Amino acid sequence: MDESSRVTSIRSDRVTVVRALHARQGRRKAGRFLIEGPQSVRSAFAAGVLLHDLFVAEDTGGALSDLIDAARQAGVRLTWVTSPVMSAMAETPHPQGVLAIADLLPESGLDTVMSAPGPVIVLEAVSDPGNVGTVIRTADACGAAGVLLTPESADVHGGKVVRSTAGSLFHLPVVPAVPVADAVAAAHRHGRSVAVATGEATTDLFTATRSGEVTDRTCWIVGSEAHGVSQESRDLADVTIAIPMTGRAESLNAAVAAAVVLYVTWAAQNDPASP
Repeated sequence: MDESSRVTSIRSDRVTVVRALHARQGRRKAGRFLIEGPQSVRSAFAAGVLLHDLFVAEDTGGALSDLIDAARQAGVRLTWVTSPVMSAMAETPHPQGVLAIADLLPESGLDTVMSAPGPVIVLEAVSDPGNVGTVIRTADACGAAGVLLTPESADVHGGKVVRSTAGSLFHLPVVPAVPVADAVAAAHRHGRSVAVATGEATTDLFTATRSGEVTDRTCWIVGSEAHGVSQESRDLADVTIAIPMTGRAESLNAAVAAAVVLYVTWAAQNDPASP
């Protein structure tokens, strides 16, 4: 193994560069972000994401040979690191032996997303990165046109968001920092209705899907657990839809709410007798 391709000290400048990408400000300044874990890195390679560096822990054995081969074939700089160095670089407490540095993903335009087939999810002030990543993954699974994030939502390039998407971030359009008013205007330009998912509404989700009030062309606004959707969103939306709850829970997790509206709508469109 070439000594020049190894990092053995946690005080190395290479470690400092990687750790700067843990923060949103550092990612913006560098124009790059971290992809951590074998599954996410494999998905990035498969999607043709531009990678600059691949760091591999020396104690991983042959488990990551496919990623090492992919890096060499793509001309990505490969660096072997010791376990302490990998721990210093990684955001997770128990890293899985590999991480990569990539350019920030190109942003899709609002009109591009709104003109594509499938529903759209707008996450309003959803600051929990795990929820944001899970919604992106679920939207991808449901054939959504894309996911929009308002400026108050979690950074789409944050480590936990990236890991939670399980690779969906690399092939589903995600548009960050979109004010609600801009999202609604774009939806209307492309003939989409806008629905707010909330616990307080006279029309429930199942009735709305059966009647065609919401369809696979609906643009859904989902708010955070802490604050729900804003009054602005309620005022701008064409319809407010309740997800029925018969138990004692006051609300649903944002990621769960998004999954419910996406799958119930999908079922109604693919089987008119459902739900």
